Amino acid sequence: MRVDVLTSGIWQTNSTIVSGDGGCVVVDPAYFPRELDAIAEVAAARGGAAAVVFTHGHWDHVMGHAALPGAPVWVSAALADAVAAGDPRAAQYLADARDFDARWYVPRPAGHAWPATLRGVDDGARVDLGGVAARAMHLRGHSPDGLALLFEPLGLLLVGDHLSPCEIPFVDDVEAYRATLRRLLDLLAGDVREVVPGHGRRLTAAEAAAIARDDLAYLDRLVEVGARHDVAAARAMPLPRAADVAGMADHHRDNCAKVGVAV
Repeated sequence: MRVDVLTSGIWQTNSTIVSGDGGCVVVDPAYFPRELDAIAEVAAARGGAAAVVFTHGHWDHVMGHAALPGAPVWVSAALADAVAAGDPRAAQYLADARDFDARWYVPRPAGHAWPATLRGVDDGARVDLGGVAARAMHLRGHSPDGLALLFEPLGLLLVGDHLSPCEIPFVDDVEAYRATLRRLLDLLAGDVREVVPGHGRRLTAAEAAAIARDDLAYLDRLVEVGARHDVAAARAMPLPRAADVAGMADHHRDNCAKVGVAV
């Protein structure tokens, strides 16, 4: 088995290609047209894309499937159900992509649509992604539809938008996020050797575990100040990392709002 990680010019968004004897699986193909062309070229060189996986439904992770026509697209059961039901949140993901592309003149000849068919995978399921086997785990907290993949022969864990070294947690559900981090810490104490986050460089298991501990401490503190409605303490909270990155203070304010503190 072989692993290629191609990183987009937007937010260090990672597209991971895991190849085996029967072709390859492409996870989160992103984002700009020339980058998708490069992903398709690597996939072809690895025997062709036998499957595509979205780790979650956010727009920066789901627009590249048209570059790999014919490959079935796997997602968490939660995302498959949301798309099938016409959930407004799933529709908003596509609207956000249209808005970004229009704002920055990004051509998207195939348009902005979900694949015609999504294959939902349950938590804990073992899936054959076109000859590449992986164990699936639902990771909620950043979004309600998060999906991680563990490629056990490689000790490789793909975690979507958790454990990023270049941004703080972006919280959708704080309790779900805390539960996800605890689950990841248990997993990282096992046979995981490498972690590829949705954004940022590849990590050793030890590096990923350190990020998980820092993020859990941050969220534990966030819940504590939220319970007290302590605005001053919320404002004074140190970020777990990336404090000098534009926008992280805004994301911290959004996180504070999730626990009922207007900062």
